[in-house]
Amino acid sequence: MKLSTGSTLSVAPATGWEIAFDLGGETGTVVCPVIGWATVVAAHMNDGTASTEIKPAFVWGDMVWTEADLREHTPGLGLISIRHATLPATAGPFA
Repeated sequence: MKLSTGSTLSVAPATGWEIAFDLGGETGTVVCPVIGWATVVAAHMNDGTASTEIKPAFVWGDMVWTEADLREHTPGLGLISIRHATLPATAGPFA
């Protein structure tokens, strides 16, 4: 089976995390719950294998998205950040 870069291979459940991204304009920042950790194809190697990365899978609207999906379908997308839902946004990376 040939795998496309950005394809999701599997998803494991997750709780307690959220993802925020900036759509700009009047919409501004959107915050969505992370529902799982997705294994996503990051690149293809010369030997025919693929390298993968673990990325958050989140609910936005009525669909489940990964960062790759979001970047593909949302032109002009700003900063994307993931954070623990129970920590305040100002807590910083070492809280």
